[in-house]
Amino acid sequence: MKRWPRLVSVLVSLALPVVILAVALRVVTAPWLVRWEYGKPDFPPDPYGLSTEERIRLAEVCVRYLATNAGIELLADLELEGRPAFNERELAHMVDVQRVFWAILRAGMAAGVVVLGGVAALLARPRTRPQAAGALKSGALLTLALLAAVAALMLTSWEVFFTGFHELLFPPDTWTFPTSDTLIRLYPERFWMDVGMTIVGAVLAQAVLVGGLAFGLRFKPPASRTAAPG
Repeated sequence: MKRWPRLVSVLVSLALPVVILAVALRVVTAPWLVRWEYGKPDFPPDPYGLSTEERIRLAEVCVRYLATNAGIELLADLELEGRPAFNERELAHMVDVQRVFWAILRAGMAAGVVVLGGVAALLARPRTRPQAAGALKSGALLTLALLAAVAALMLTSWEVFFTGFHELLFPPDTWTFPTSDTLIRLYPERFWMDVGMTIVGAVLAQAVLVGGLAFGLRFKPPASRTAAPG
């Protein structure tokens, strides 16, 4: 038996979590998230007196900077109380954030090609169709397993997760700021906790959806034909 269906199945299963993560990141960089967060009655106010409307204005531009892959001048030109809204260190960090964000999105696009192409190749042949469903099921289960591990760490040791996440993705000593800096005033820890849980929810929903699709794609290999008796 040819080995390519098994190889394709493994590639699809491994690529699927990357696709799901990229889609979840796109969800949390949609314009609705900022207004939803700031609209919560218990969202922490700015300790330095910045109004909700001004925070929303600046925060939405930051999200647009990430989502559209815009140049850093979009943020550098923003003003707050007659001065630049972000200092050089904040701007450098946002460049790093955009770089990481788009690296994940591009990885998700490449993984999407693997998933779609692999599933199409398996579905194209009757005898490999069951492996298409199996690959999606395995990918969904792998996603759920990874999600459970990350969610458990977030719920039990948020500081460990938050620090480890930043140390993994960003250069040392580039992602901590005084509480008076604009980035901290716009995005307090509560904001990131909510974003993290939103990503968890988006990943969970997608994994369940793909698992349901895999269940619906279950095929039986065609029965072997035998010659009719003479």
